[in-house]
Amino acid sequence: MQHTTVGWNAGAQRPTVVQPAVYTRRAGGEAGFKCCGCLCCTCINITFFRSRPGWLKIIEVILSAICLTLTLNYGLGYSSAIGRPFTFFLVTVCACILVVCLLTFCYIISSNSFSLIRSSVLETVFNTLACLLYLASSAQLSWAVQTWLFPYYATIPYYSVYPAMSAAYVLGLVLGVLHGIDAYMAYRFLKGRPF
Repeated sequence: MQHTTVGWNAGAQRPTVVQPAVYTRRAGGEAGFKCCGCLCCTCINITFFRSRPGWLKIIEVILSAICLTLTLNYGLGYSSAIGRPFTFFLVTVCACILVVCLLTFCYIISSNSFSLIRSSVLETVFNTLACLLYLASSAQLSWAVQTWLFPYYATIPYYSVYPAMSAAYVLGLVLGVLHGIDAYMAYRFLKGRPF
């Protein structure tokens, strides 16, 4: 099935028809995987997992899930003590993991979606925004954790909330850097210079 977009050519006053090219597998190989000499699950784009953006998306999903788990399991009981930085960090993690999971799912089930979505401005804008949000929310959370939770950690034996929330904001900083790298790679792909 081929999608057609019709626009107007400003110089000739005639409609311009743009048809996206069929996705060519940059990572090599076919869709699906071989099992006992047969090609199975051809609806899954396995080649996405072999590409740099694929590895980056998988790492982003895993680290975001760890951040979300640490924040909910350890920080939720102290959310009133930590205050707005906790809420800002939690909203950032939830929003970004949702969009990254959605994009990864689209790239896995459709080989055309990677070249179409990645070549649009969506990936560049989302990853830039995610980078800025992660860096800002992690910086605020680090200040709040050091200010409000460190005194508990210094006085209460086996106080695990402080190390867990410290790990969460450090992973948030790492995710900010990863989304920045992903934004740069998406920008290069948008400009026709794949990374």
